[in-house]
Amino acid sequence: MSVTMTAIVLTERNISMVRDLPGFPGARHFHLEPVDERGSAFARLRCTDSIEMAPGIAMDNLVLLVVSPGAIWPDYSVFIDDATTTMLGLTSADKALLLAIVHPREPIAKSTVNLFSPIVVNRTTGAADQIIPLSTENELGWSIRTEFPIPIGD
Repeated sequence: MSVTMTAIVLTERNISMVRDLPGFPGARHFHLEPVDERGSAFARLRCTDSIEMAPGIAMDNLVLLVVSPGAIWPDYSVFIDDATTTMLGLTSADKALLLAIVHPREPIAKSTVNLFSPIVVNRTTGAADQIIPLSTENELGWSIRTEFPIPIGD
């Protein structure tokens, strides 16, 4: 299934990963919180699980900044394989919500976004997974460190 994201305002919702978020063992339950009450393409993805980063080293406050990629990159699309669409219960492309993880930097204008491996969420159930394509960044045309095409701050 190919999903093209149009600009979308992110709304508050619970998200349950079908497997651990890559790099964060045990991170499966999240709460999506818009950064602005008036509506925004940006949101905080707050993990509600305690994550064991290493034996005896827990992280209890993982918060990721995410963006709806279609709000900034109108031609952004991603292919979701059949196994993932089945696992997430996606019956059509319009049931999918795409989230891209933002890598905040100082100054904020130096921030980048992971468009290579978005988080795909079933809008109805909240089931989600971060897809890791088998293709390379060059083949897809999207990078783990995509720069913002517009100024996002001073």
